[in-house]
Amino acid sequence: MSGGGSLPRLSAMSGQQPDGPLGTQPHTPDDGGAPRAAGEPAQPARPPRLVAVDALRAVALLGILAVNIWFFAEPGQLTTGEFHREIQGPGDQLAAFTATLLFEAKSYVVFSFLFGLSFVMQWASAHRAGVSEVGRSVRRFVTLAVLGVLHGIFLFVGDILLAYALLGFALLGMRRVRTRTALIVAGVLYGAVTLFLFGIAALVLLAEGTPGFDETMMLPGDADAAVAAYTGTIGSYLGFQLEAYATMAPMIIFGQGLMAFAAFLIGLVVGRTQLLERIVGRGVPTGRLVAIMLPVLVVGLLISGAAAWIDWGAPGSVPTEEPGMGMMLLAQALTLAGGPVQSLGYVILALLVFRSPAFGWLTAALAPAGRMSLTNYLGQSLVLAVVFSALGLGLAGELTALQIGVIVLGLWLLQLLLSRLWMAGFRTGPLEAPLRAITYGRAPRWR
Repeated sequence: MSGGGSLPRLSAMSGQQPDGPLGTQPHTPDDGGAPRAAGEPAQPARPPRLVAVDALRAVALLGILAVNIWFFAEPGQLTTGEFHREIQGPGDQLAAFTATLLFEAKSYVVFSFLFGLSFVMQWASAHRAGVSEVGRSVRRFVTLAVLGVLHGIFLFVGDILLAYALLGFALLGMRRVRTRTALIVAGVLYGAVTLFLFGIAALVLLAEGTPGFDETMMLPGDADAAVAAYTGTIGSYLGFQLEAYATMAPMIIFGQGLMAFAAFLIGLVVGRTQLLERIVGRGVPTGRLVAIMLPVLVVGLLISGAAAWIDWGAPGSVPTEEPGMGMMLLAQALTLAGGPVQSLGYVILALLVFRSPAFGWLTAALAPAGRMSLTNYLGQSLVLAVVFSALGLGLAGELTALQIGVIVLGLWLLQLLLSRLWMAGFRTGPLEAPLRAITYGRAPRWR
C-alpha cells in the first residue's frame, strides 16, 4: 500500500518541501521543544509539514477500521476462520463484499508505506539535531513493541504495532541500503509471499476430495463457542484474547509483516527521492500520474473483485454456502496479491485530490486525524472492544454486516471530528506526545 547511492544525501532524507503553500503548513520544532543554549549554532530549519501525507494516513485509518471491525464483530474468525452466522441479505453481502474489494490488504499496505516514509523524516530530524538516529529509533521501536503487546492482549489480537516495531529494527539496519537493492528486496518479499500462498491454495484445491483429506483439514474449534467466550465474563474474554494472540502474533509478524516490510522499503525509497513532495508540489505532471494510476487501479480492482466474488458471491446476492478451504485460500492469495497494486493507485489518486486547491477543505478535514494516527488506531480498538466484547455491550455475533458498515463510517467520522477539535488546541495527539517524549528523551511541548 515506489536512483541512488549507498549513502543518501541529507537533503534527500530531510523531507524538504517545495516552495509554496500547496499541501504544506508551517512546522513547529519536533525536537521536544528544548531551548537552544547561548552561542549554540542554529539548527537547520525543519521543512514544512506535508499535510497531504497526514490526510492520506487518515484515509488509511478508514480502511483499517473497515477490515479490523470484522474480527471484533465475528471473533470466531480468529479461531475457526468462520462467521458465527451466515450473511442474511443483499445489504449484508454488499457490505462484506465492499470491505474485501476496497479495503482488505490495501489499507495496511498504505499505512506501512507511510511508516517507512515517516522514518526517513525522523532520521533526517535526528541529523538536523546533531544526534544519532539509532538511539531515537530504538527507543521508539521498543515503545511501539510494548504498546503492541498490550494492545494485542487486552484489545485486539490482530495488532500490527509489534510487527512494525520488530521490522523497524530491520529497516534501521537497512537505512543506507542502495535504492536498487531496496526495491529488489521489496519485490522479492512481495513475490515470495504471494507465490507461497498461491502454491498452498493450488495444493489444497488439488487434494480436496481425496479420501481423508477433507476430514483432516477441517478447521478446529467452534465459532459459537468463540463468541460465547469473547462476550462472556472478563475472565473468559482475557482467556480468549491470550489464546488467540499467541496464535495470531507470529502469523502477523512472519506473514503480513513481510508484506509490510516490503512497503517500508518503498516508503524508504520514496522518502529519499522526495517523490511525494514533488507530486504534491506539482513537480510531476497530472497526465503522467493518471497514466500510472488508472491501469494499476483497474488491475487491482479486478484481482480484489475476483477474491471478493469467491468469498461472498456476486455483488448483491445471498450466498447459499461457503467456499471450500481451497477456494478460501485462493481468495486470500488474490487479496494479498492485488493489495499493493491497488494501494499504489489509491496513493496516487489521493495525492492528486489533496494537491488540488479545490479540495483544500477535504485535506484540512482529514489531516488532523492523520497527525494523531496512533491515538486513533488504538482508539478504534478500544471503542470496538467496548461495543462487541465482554468489556462492554457484548454485541459480537449480533449485528448484521450492514450495521457493522454503519459503525465503521460513524466511528471514522467521529474520529475526524474529535481529532480536529483536539488539534485545534494541542500540537500533538494524546498518545503521540508520550511516544515523542520517550523517543526524544525530553518532554515535548503540548501547545
